[in-house]
Amino acid sequence: MKIADKLKQRDKNEKAKKSPAVTQKNIEESREEVLANGKKYRYPFQYAKHRLVINTILIAVVAVVAFVTVGYLQLYHFQTTSEVAYRFTSVLGLPVAEIDGHKVRYSDYLMLYRSSIRSIEYQSGKLDDSEDAKSQISHYKRQAMNEAEDYSYVLAKMDELGLSVSDEEIDALIEEHKTINGERRSDEVFEEIVKDNFGLSLRNYRRLISLSLAKRKVAEEVDTAAKDMAAEIKAKLAQNDGDMAALVQEYSNSNIFSYEKTDSAVSVNNLDSGRAAQAYALAEIGDISDVFVSKNGDGYYIVKLTARSEGKVSYESIWIRFSKLADDLQKIRDEDKVKEYINLEDSADGGETVDNELTEIPGENGE
Repeated sequence: MKIADKLKQRDKNEKAKKSPAVTQKNIEESREEVLANGKKYRYPFQYAKHRLVINTILIAVVAVVAFVTVGYLQLYHFQTTSEVAYRFTSVLGLPVAEIDGHKVRYSDYLMLYRSSIRSIEYQSGKLDDSEDAKSQISHYKRQAMNEAEDYSYVLAKMDELGLSVSDEEIDALIEEHKTINGERRSDEVFEEIVKDNFGLSLRNYRRLISLSLAKRKVAEEVDTAAKDMAAEIKAKLAQNDGDMAALVQEYSNSNIFSYEKTDSAVSVNNLDSGRAAQAYALAEIGDISDVFVSKNGDGYYIVKLTARSEGKVSYESIWIRFSKLADDLQKIRDEDKVKEYINLEDSADGGETVDNELTEIPGENGE
């Protein structure tokens, strides 16, 4: 036999010894041997997989901590008021303060502040870095915080009183706002007006209207003194032939009673909390309206028609101011039941006050 053939035969014999043929008798033994040989490849892979999972978790934790830290510093230290900050706080529902144990939404504070600044800048130009502009910014931040706190208290009070604001009520008020100077704007034009004047989307605008209506309802519900006085004055006007001026002396010591007479005719669409429209709707000169809540939600009005022409009206009016809610809120602040999570510098009173309750809306040019 040749040497090459002998070597081949030897290799075959050695392989036969190392890997005996698998038979029915030794199949279980052979399976265990194969599995055992495979473990040396499996365990290193499992180790690498575990390391990958652990590293991924660590990276995610570090990213979350960094994100939370940066977000916290931006909101509660640097007090950013950007659109990103507003959206961030809206999604997460972060608080900016608490009043009488009720959390105040950071997003409500930013919405109120941003709408005020937008309204001012739209009418008067962008605020610069002057001391006067900084003072205005400080003033509007303080105003927005106070309003956000008031609204938070009002929403809690609504639940307590069993009151609510429906989508239908919000829609009805929006429809009123779409009619500007007697002309109804399209949805697209109205959306642009809201964006230009207040920097708000219609969704944000609905939120502001909802808060405004909530405050109006609570103010009316809790103020029994104003309700009683309105009924009393209405009865006295029925007895004295509607002489509103005659009641001025009688109620001169009341801090919730006011009398006013227009010096000249005003447009039926005049922004006067609904008095011109109510007077114009009366049938005859000298007629007196029923008691109604002002569009600003700040009290009751009674109006008397004194003159009317095409699209214009003159009137007398009595205002019975809501004071109970404001007094309750002031008491809460006096008792130090307000805790704010950001430090706002209190500015001196002054500057233009922007009506964030959005009960009436200006036209495209702020008119």
